Amino acid sequence: MIRYAIWRLLATIPTLIGINLVTFVVLNLSMKSPDPLDAELSGAASGRVRLLGLHLPLFINLSIDDARARAQSEIAKLGSDRAFREAERTIAKAGGAWLPYILPRLPNISSHQRERALNALDLVARRIGLNQALSVSLDRAAFWERFWQTHGSDFKPVRAARLVRRLIKREDRLAETELRQLDTFSLPQLMAALDEEIPIASKVRIITLIEDITGLYDPIIPTASQEEQAATLERWRFWWWERKDRYTVFEGYRNITGAFTETRYFKWLERMVTLDFGVSVRDGRPILTKLAERLPVTVTLSLLALLFAYGLAIPLGVVSAVRRGGLFDRATTVALFILYAFPAFWMAALLMRYFAGTGYYDALPAEGLVRSSADLWVWWRRLPDLFWQLFLPVFCLSFVPMAMLTRYQRVGMLQVINLDFMRTARAKGLSRTNVILRHGLRNGVIPVVTMAGLQIPYIVSGSVVIERIFGIPGMGYETFEALKAHDQPWLMAVVTVTAIVTLFGVVAADVVYALIDPRIAPGFRQGGRP
Repeated sequence: MIRYAIWRLLATIPTLIGINLVTFVVLNLSMKSPDPLDAELSGAASGRVRLLGLHLPLFINLSIDDARARAQSEIAKLGSDRAFREAERTIAKAGGAWLPYILPRLPNISSHQRERALNALDLVARRIGLNQALSVSLDRAAFWERFWQTHGSDFKPVRAARLVRRLIKREDRLAETELRQLDTFSLPQLMAALDEEIPIASKVRIITLIEDITGLYDPIIPTASQEEQAATLERWRFWWWERKDRYTVFEGYRNITGAFTETRYFKWLERMVTLDFGVSVRDGRPILTKLAERLPVTVTLSLLALLFAYGLAIPLGVVSAVRRGGLFDRATTVALFILYAFPAFWMAALLMRYFAGTGYYDALPAEGLVRSSADLWVWWRRLPDLFWQLFLPVFCLSFVPMAMLTRYQRVGMLQVINLDFMRTARAKGLSRTNVILRHGLRNGVIPVVTMAGLQIPYIVSGSVVIERIFGIPGMGYETFEALKAHDQPWLMAVVTVTAIVTLFGVVAADVVYALIDPRIAPGFRQGGRP
């Protein structure tokens, strides 16, 4: 049976790939391309980032749009009377990262392009501290030519990395000044330093410098908790993950592999494999941290709803099948059809109105996961309180699956009751109850067991509304808020996690099915032994 379970898990890999691809296509169809100007440096590092790689091709990138290619493209736009102002702003925002690909070309472009490029470079000079020297220069083009002849060798990744190492070791004003002069050219080395295990004081210096260079504000506070510091670092990593191709150049093997790695689908797949969903647009917190908080709540709620549905559906279905056509069967059928027709949110509102403290019967709690005083209780007292708090939401999530599963269980038992082996067991002297429970139920429950995995997506999707109504801080509640805020990273994570949980649910249902009926397991022979 273990071998069968492993085989079923491996068989889900193509399904996961298919789900990944479909989810990627659907989300990309729902997203709008960003404004090309705001895409350069807009969007605070606090998480208000909505690019998600939309500037990249879908599957193959035959022309990698790195810093060199972008600089050349914007220089060409400077010759257009319609696009030159946008090109000027883009060059000014790109800053020092593009200087190695713009300054050497100044003598070789037209006078119109050169004048407009110099206008953009005036803003760059202000950022890197050259505005005073430039203001007294009679020839701006000659000034930049002298600047590049003198400082061109400074714009090397090795030098930027060396300056960053000095800044990490101690508070080095000279290194900080030289990195400011390099401007955005030093961003790759500064961002790489944030991935290292360095003291918090060093991270503060690095992020402060990044803020000055980019114009964004998301400081790391030394006195903050480790979780808050980690969230800040994750927001900066996510910001850089979205924009690093704008400030780096793809050379050598990276130019070849970039045809596949610099695409929307690869970056999507990279995040799925590493479970790195970035940061939430709604509150700027890392998605993985929020999932770790919210997912256990929703899983607990869903499992309780599933157990409640099966715990009622199986006995009701069996009794209805045994008493087919009787009063119990007819009454159960009518009641289940009525329940099946009720929307879960309407049932939740109805139950809250009559049973949750609105003036009728104040018997059950109206919202929340635990009482405010429950933290002081011992665990054996908190456990019953948890079930009491979750009674209404669990019922609202489970009554529709329960109604459907009861009908499946009834049909499954009706197919089994009149089979030969049931009559043979009865003829051997076994009681009717014994025959039903020991022989009939094992075969009649198979259709219901196969439905277990398919109930998971329904219950998880239903939790979006139910958790919001009852104020339960789970994944569904957060998804409801994310839909209002257009929080694409969170929705991407929820779809992925729900697909994975559903697949594991289907595999678990298949394993239980194989335990009930070993004939479906690989290697089974008619003789009864695998």
